Amino acid sequence: MTYTLGSYAPPPSVWEELKQELKVVAPELGIDDIGFASAEPFQSLKGILQNHRKLGYESGFEEQDLDKRVTPALPGTEPKSLIAIAITYHSKMNNPPKSEPGKYRGIMARSAWGRDYHHVLREAMDRLENYIKERVPDAKLESMVDTGALVDRAVSERAGIGFSAKNCAIISPKFGSWIFLGEMVTNIPFPPDTPVTEDCGECTKCIDACPTGALVGPGQLNAQRCVSFLTQTKGFLDEEAMRKIGNRLYGCDTCQIVCPKNRGKNWTHQEDFKPDPEKAKPLLLPILDMSNREFKEAFGDTSAAWRGRKPIQRNAVIALGNFKDISAVPKLSEVLLKDPRPELRGTAAWALGRIGGEEAMNNLEKSMKSEGDSRVRDMLQQALNKLKPETKGNEAGVEEDNAAGTSPAIDHSGSANGNQPEQQSPVIHGVEPMAVPEGGPEMLYYDELLTPIGSLTVCATEKGLCLIEFGSFYVKEAVIQQWSRTWAGNGGYTRDEERLAPVVTQLKQYFSGELEEFDLPLDLRGTSFQLQVWEALKSISYGTMCSYKDVAESIGRPKAVRAVGGANNKNPVPVVVPCHRVIGADGALIGYGGGPEIKRALLTLEGAMNDRKGS
Repeated sequence: MTYTLGSYAPPPSVWEELKQELKVVAPELGIDDIGFASAEPFQSLKGILQNHRKLGYESGFEEQDLDKRVTPALPGTEPKSLIAIAITYHSKMNNPPKSEPGKYRGIMARSAWGRDYHHVLREAMDRLENYIKERVPDAKLESMVDTGALVDRAVSERAGIGFSAKNCAIISPKFGSWIFLGEMVTNIPFPPDTPVTEDCGECTKCIDACPTGALVGPGQLNAQRCVSFLTQTKGFLDEEAMRKIGNRLYGCDTCQIVCPKNRGKNWTHQEDFKPDPEKAKPLLLPILDMSNREFKEAFGDTSAAWRGRKPIQRNAVIALGNFKDISAVPKLSEVLLKDPRPELRGTAAWALGRIGGEEAMNNLEKSMKSEGDSRVRDMLQQALNKLKPETKGNEAGVEEDNAAGTSPAIDHSGSANGNQPEQQSPVIHGVEPMAVPEGGPEMLYYDELLTPIGSLTVCATEKGLCLIEFGSFYVKEAVIQQWSRTWAGNGGYTRDEERLAPVVTQLKQYFSGELEEFDLPLDLRGTSFQLQVWEALKSISYGTMCSYKDVAESIGRPKAVRAVGGANNKNPVPVVVPCHRVIGADGALIGYGGGPEIKRALLTLEGAMNDRKGS
């Protein structure tokens, strides 16, 4: 049956029937989910976008006319409704290839696995448009993917595809966030669907895990700091960005990998997005030899190709530097001395400075004699300063204090599972989870002690105390093992009572009421945001309490109260870094990894509960 939108338009019930028909037929058209919404302007969104622009959070890839971004339009007629579609993509790779010495690999984000999703989405929407026009010949429809004017997430959320999450993705109750989004504007008055009411709750895992702190608050992204954006930029990147890119060649999946809503979700029925392991985790060195033609042959059918080969080659150079691959020195030296692109030469200088060695030093000095680009010369000088014997000791300290790597995303490709960071105190070494541990795997040392709140297991690296667990080593071994894998390159662990003696002594003094402030070297491992919160916790005096809001305000992030709570809960050295002194706004003893009873016991020990007998 066909319908018309003219003078004899059918009653609303007909459009409801057609909507239900489209929902049934969508999978046959290659669409995993479809939703319908009104075409009213997204009025509240405009203010958010204006503030986003004012803060400098835009990527520059967006439509610059904000009215177009919030106002659905249809050439020649009035838009009546919006159609949102979602197509799933793979989140897991079977038997992903592994990096080996001399054969290190980069990784593409899952959105770049398989065919370019823009083409797949457009083909699906073309099929949907044809299907609709067979039934409504005078229908007007305009399709767009993420290159269109409208904000995909806003349309999808209104149409009931999913809810807008703290990681700025749309999370479908069924599919998680592993979905590509597209939308259509039409003059057919489809009845709207009901938006999803689910949300992230108290979870802040994505904010905590973001390698660069680009998630500046729930649902707030500073695109200029986002690793995904950084991998797509052209030109030079700064030291922090290059370290945090790790071995990512295109995109970043960290905030999706850590999301509990994605647990167990891996949709493999879309063959277009089936990953080719050698494209999804390609060898790094061959990328540097690719011509434009060879790059297009290798990656031209993927979404990673849209910015050309230069960013991918630059990122490959960065990855080799982060791997500290000594076998890459000849090729990196060739890039440094012969590549016509300043960005590649400067990045190669940085990578050679990371790797070190006599050959790297000689080629850096050779390049310095002939390099004419001022930015490259600056990077050459920085690299040489790291390697020169008279400055190496100082530089090594700087590198450790600012050490940063990648999120666990890189190691989990086969698993289903903006502001500058604050400078840390010299005794605190803060790092991100690393695919390539800084300086290689580290040994973890532990000991146990019995306290009034039960057994504690304390762990330290060569640099200082890094972990305190509530419970005996026997009970907590799996947790400690996981910490070692995530943060220390799985370097193993051994009991060392002598090394941990100062920690044990001070903890015993604290529990006996003899010590109010710890004096121990710490080696805290966490995101830049977590480190900022933990540093703030250290300033909370013995016997006092404050709220999560107080902590958020003290670090200049007054709206990040929930994120502060998440970071507080993940404090790796409770008691020593006194997260127990932070309470809810209503005075509730919430958000403590050891549980409310231990929190109460610690506050009682410090005398902070004397005025709270009813609590």
